[in-house]
Amino acid sequence: MGFLKKLLGRKEAYEPGKRVRVCVECGMPVEEHKEWCAIYREQQRRDEAASSA
Repeated sequence: MGFLKKLLGRKEAYEPGKRVRVCVECGMPVEEHKEWCAIYREQQRRDEAASSA
């Protein structure tokens, strides 16, 4: 919609939407990872290894 407003020359202030990072594996926002997501499990494993080291 913002593209059309720019294209048509509207003088209203343009406010872009909030960006959300999405996981490639489970398709959920990164903040709402699912337990079965392989990327999430690997991230958790790395975090545990880093904290124990």
